[in-house]
Amino acid sequence: MSFDRRPLSDPRDLRALSHPLRLRLLELLDDGPLTATEAAATLNTTPANCSFHLRLLARHGFVTEAPRGAGRQRPWQLAEEGMSIVGRSMDDEGRRAVRALMTILDERHRQRVLQWRRTRTEFPEAWQEAGGETFMITHLTAQELTELNAALREVLLPYVDRPRARRAPGSVPIDIYLATIPRRRPDGRHRPGEEQ
Repeated sequence: MSFDRRPLSDPRDLRALSHPLRLRLLELLDDGPLTATEAAATLNTTPANCSFHLRLLARHGFVTEAPRGAGRQRPWQLAEEGMSIVGRSMDDEGRRAVRALMTILDERHRQRVLQWRRTRTEFPEAWQEAGGETFMITHLTAQELTELNAALREVLLPYVDRPRARRAPGSVPIDIYLATIPRRRPDGRHRPGEEQ
């Protein structure tokens, strides 16, 4: 998902995304249009189940019908190639919807990292070397963190904000998961349940 595409703030739209199968459908459609039957074969579920979730995603503007296929085939495509969550002015309902979505996204990311670790040696050597994980801790002020995030976006945008038609041959979806979050409050106090 990209930085500056469709802004999401409506809790109903966020809840529509907060389902593991719907997120997987969006991931599949990132490679191009698919029918519910094609998606079901990849996701090990039924075409009726995929069709239900695709129609729900369409009601919220995340997918649209692609040009008609042959016969009863009904291909779907992404409506847009990116979205961002706009959370500054959300009410409590919106914040709950964001937390639900982020919980599912975090679990999806965790599963992909574990799968990469299990299967890395099955990839061609170039991909084994290219893939990686980085963990760092630094000490920054709020202003420095803001500057760091802006610099990271500047570096990533040329790679992230490419429409499907401009992707290089042989490219595959790459997860970029970056969290720049304070480990404690600036006054040094911890809230209940926080890491010490």
